[in-house]
Amino acid sequence: MATSIEATSWTVGKLLTWTNDYFCKNQIDEPRLSAELLLAHALGANRIALYTRYDQTPTPAEIEQFRSMVKRRKDHEPVAYITGKAWFFSMELFVSPDVLIPRPDTETLVEQAITAVRAGGPNPRVLDLCTGSGCAALAITKSCPQVHTAATDISTAALAIAGKNAHSTGLADRIAFMQGDLFDALGSDIPPFHVITANPPYIPTAEIESLAPEIAKHEPRLALDGGMDGLQFIERIVADAPNFLAPAGLLLIETAYNQTESCVRLMAEDGRYDQPRTIHDAARNPRCVAARLKA
Repeated sequence: MATSIEATSWTVGKLLTWTNDYFCKNQIDEPRLSAELLLAHALGANRIALYTRYDQTPTPAEIEQFRSMVKRRKDHEPVAYITGKAWFFSMELFVSPDVLIPRPDTETLVEQAITAVRAGGPNPRVLDLCTGSGCAALAITKSCPQVHTAATDISTAALAIAGKNAHSTGLADRIAFMQGDLFDALGSDIPPFHVITANPPYIPTAEIESLAPEIAKHEPRLALDGGMDGLQFIERIVADAPNFLAPAGLLLIETAYNQTESCVRLMAEDGRYDQPRTIHDAARNPRCVAARLKA
């Protein structure tokens, strides 16, 4: 923002227009939306309120906070990390650079899990691997009052965010969060699960640096890096999940669009799964794979 202009001349409308142009010049994705979300956060308002206050002048402190956030966004830091908040499945969740930002893509996995839980028997048990912010575990638990949910992650920092989200959504007493590498977090005598979901790291190592800077420079590599071919964790989940699934239990794994066929093949070659298949999202893109343990 031009320092020669007095702070009192910066109305909400002028701030939005200037910031949109500034982000466009710096090739920031969704420049207008970024400007609106950041300014709304600085003002403690929602985006709609910006347009009812279009001619109002924020306080100098609000403008300075906004200026700081704009500088961070100019360096391609995601808006969600700047504000510390993201929306998923109608829930506002806390996020930090310790967790992936929840994405609408994962709602396909969640919807499949919810359908399976609702169609199952009494006292269903769900396990969410690589839970990160806890978004999938929280959405499933919120949508299925009868479900018992466990969630694991190797990152203690991620689990701290997931636990914070569980408290903010009123679900803390319904989800057991456990730290460990995939199934290693579980005790040896834990009862089997009717549904296991996973959104594991699946980006091939060599491809990470070519991703958008919002992802490559800011999101946690631990949650992105799926090894040489991107299948390192998927292979382990497919191999170990039968030891933790109930008979006819469902395994759901989110993958990259070009990995679903490989994942289906892994399940078929394993021999313990029944009719592995690809699940497409609303845009008809391959989004996840599903298979039931043979009864």
